[in-house]
Amino acid sequence: MVSSLKDIAFRIHIEPLKTVDKAAKVETVIKVLSDITRSYNNYLEVEFLKNEGFRKIYNTNIKVLDTLRNELNLLIVDLNFSSFEAALAPNVLESYSPIFKNEVLDWKRETFDSYRDFIIMGEYNDSDYLQEVVKRYSDQERHKIYQPLFCSIGDGKEYRLNIKDQSHNTVRTIFQPEKAKYDIYVPKILTDKEIPAYSTAHVYLKIRKEGDIPKITTRNVKEILYYEELEHETYPFKPDLINYNGKVFILNKKLDCQVEFDEQHYIIKNTELDIVVWGQTREEVEEAFRFSFYSLYINYVLEADEKLSEEALSLKKIIQNLIKNTIDEAKKD
Repeated sequence: MVSSLKDIAFRIHIEPLKTVDKAAKVETVIKVLSDITRSYNNYLEVEFLKNEGFRKIYNTNIKVLDTLRNELNLLIVDLNFSSFEAALAPNVLESYSPIFKNEVLDWKRETFDSYRDFIIMGEYNDSDYLQEVVKRYSDQERHKIYQPLFCSIGDGKEYRLNIKDQSHNTVRTIFQPEKAKYDIYVPKILTDKEIPAYSTAHVYLKIRKEGDIPKITTRNVKEILYYEELEHETYPFKPDLINYNGKVFILNKKLDCQVEFDEQHYIIKNTELDIVVWGQTREEVEEAFRFSFYSLYINYVLEADEKLSEEALSLKKIIQNLIKNTIDEAKKD
């Protein structure tokens, strides 16, 4: 297997410029390998989330991305200690992820080939190449992919980073792009301090009621009874209408859901329907909830009773009693 991985690997060569006998410093080797690995892992995440099928699975189980990253960890499949030369490739020859079925193996191969050929072998100072990068990736995505990659190149004073072919011949020496282009590859991303000072708060008000929905204005608010600034957007989620894939579900009551933020992800839970979903943003996790509710409707309510277990029939009845009306927007059009 290793010999097959050598054939597809990209081979990096650290060429020290200031050490005795051009021996690579340990910290330089660690830095270069760590930065390239970070760039590659970020590239996997970007491409993974661009795949609609994978993203739907991710919205119901965020750990699948970590599982795939672990399967695709870069391996050193060939090593030459003279200065430092290593061939890097993940195991793209086998599939360990039954959740993705057969499509994951093709995706693994295509994604690694694309990273090797388009990212590692990119002509960073070429305007046409830069234009293609901008077309493919957003500011945030470019920053995640290219910032660690350019960091691995260094400033060119301590060492050069060469790319070699399978015969150990230098194909190219890669350098930082010129400043104007670098700023496009690695655009400045606003820090939290630079983002406009808006916050989410949990507030109870004594307010003058005018109609069914009161207007929250300075004139109408008599008193602030309670105020708590939220670190994250964990305000209540209690939908009484769910819209997904052209289906609108009008409910008999509001669904009481628990909203949490943990380990950089939003989580919404509903114990009545046994729904637990994750998302990187509040918008993503709410969309994941709508998808899960729609899936329950398709898999239980529309399924024949004889095909369901007693537990599934019980859940089907809960969902049926919960739905007041269903509107098919596609038919309306």
